Amino acid sequence: MSRRRRWSRAAALLFLPVLAACGIQGSDVVEAGGPAPVTVHPTASPRVMLFFAGPDGRLMMTVRQVGFVADREADRDTGRIVVPTFPADGSDRVATDKVLSALLEGPDDKERAAGLTTRLALHGRAAPHVEASAGDGPRELRLRLSVRVRDLDPVAVQQLVCTTAYAEEYGSAVPVVVSGTDGALPAAVCPLG
Repeated sequence: MSRRRRWSRAAALLFLPVLAACGIQGSDVVEAGGPAPVTVHPTASPRVMLFFAGPDGRLMMTVRQVGFVADREADRDTGRIVVPTFPADGSDRVATDKVLSALLEGPDDKERAAGLTTRLALHGRAAPHVEASAGDGPRELRLRLSVRVRDLDPVAVQQLVCTTAYAEEYGSAVPVVVSGTDGALPAAVCPLG
């Protein structure tokens, strides 16, 4: 075998890995969004999505299971009063007003252990109420609170907007108008989408 052929074969063997990768293009780092939500385990029980402030202060989603605890009975694990949240039609969808009441109670023990906090200091206030816009115009949700809303922290407003939108099963697609005793804030959509 000639020296030239041996060199050709050796070169081919050396460059085989490079040739095998042909067609794969490099890319820059791609950001995938904010921090991951708190771990959720699959369950047959209905779940609700609540939004709190994460360890870095940014908005973060957590998912809670909803149990079948009797009306006004204390939950043995948390000691909290749990009110049934299932609608009369027998579906497994949780009433939005009940989801918002859970948001106002703040993070539970597991969520606090994961570093979640709340920017809403509204625990013990009258329950919020949600209405969908009427008419043929664009869909919009109206969240009514019995507090001043213009003084709320921006992350607190995001907590309310996101929890309301996801409780109504619109996700981040629907605008939510938060109103209170001092008027209404501009319509906002959930920034986590």
